Amino acid sequence: MAIKTAVIGCGRTANDLHAPVLEKHPEFEVTVICDVNTEALDKYALRFPKAQKCTDYHSILDSDAYDFAIILTYSYTHTAIALDFLRAGKNVLITKPWATTVADADDIIRTAKENNCIVMPFVPCHDGADVVKLKELIAAGTIGDLFRVYRAQMTFGKRSDWQTLKAYAGGYLNNWGPHIVEQAMCLVGEPIKSVYAQKRQIINPGDADDMFCSTMVTESGVIVQVDHNIISDYLPNWVVQGSKGTIYVKGNEMEIHEISYPAAEDKNVYRSATETKKTKITLEGKIFGDHYSIYTMIANTLKGGEYVVSLDYARHLTEIMQSIHESADNNTLVTL
Repeated sequence: MAIKTAVIGCGRTANDLHAPVLEKHPEFEVTVICDVNTEALDKYALRFPKAQKCTDYHSILDSDAYDFAIILTYSYTHTAIALDFLRAGKNVLITKPWATTVADADDIIRTAKENNCIVMPFVPCHDGADVVKLKELIAAGTIGDLFRVYRAQMTFGKRSDWQTLKAYAGGYLNNWGPHIVEQAMCLVGEPIKSVYAQKRQIINPGDADDMFCSTMVTESGVIVQVDHNIISDYLPNWVVQGSKGTIYVKGNEMEIHEISYPAAEDKNVYRSATETKKTKITLEGKIFGDHYSIYTMIANTLKGGEYVVSLDYARHLTEIMQSIHESADNNTLVTL
């Protein structure tokens, strides 16, 4: 039997990212759609004509028409809406950022537990093709001991919508940070212990950041740098460095440099000669995640399986994001 699903928020994300899967995935039946914007609601109804329409989600909290709610609203509303659905006994999926503060994350986790509900932060890039291949190469020792990870997402373009406003929890740190910070966090596989960051507003209107750069250090001392801006499009998406080589990734193209050192040291030379083996790979699969596969995993979770990330893991992601904001806002090193 298909999972009866409510979609809360019928804007761009709902249309471009979620509807294409929900329209064809046999595990889900969209039975309720909700948006305060009647034009957006009517447009979404064309894709799900059998779904009940509403403009106030409070009116359907106690409805038996659905069991699972997908929250795709403005960022600043996520926590309050999620808490209302959880208190009503509904399972929820929350788009990024699932929580903007650790306090909000703790409220969501506690409320889900109290009401015996499932809550899933949406982390589509977690198993992106780039992350999967990088983890495989690191585990195999291809580049030796990992000591630095650089993850960046760059583009040219301006926005003038709600994402440019702090009042709506807009800005590119809240928008892209949950994707690329989480990917770096996933790759290193251990907690972040310190954060130093900067944010800027370069070309967008409004008052929220349109670029950020951060340097973090993990529990074992791995350096993790995560950057995003909308004023460049050439820098690599990944530079992953180990004691025996470096991996570069740009889009779906990966280049692996494996370094061989001389068998014996020569103290009479300035720097020992090395040999470099270069391998180029075109990554298969989607670097931002396969949404159909993700929804299959979501369905399995709702039927008793395990979600791709634990709530403790998601809470740490929120802690890192909050620390990046704090460091940039106060120009200080933050220790977690």
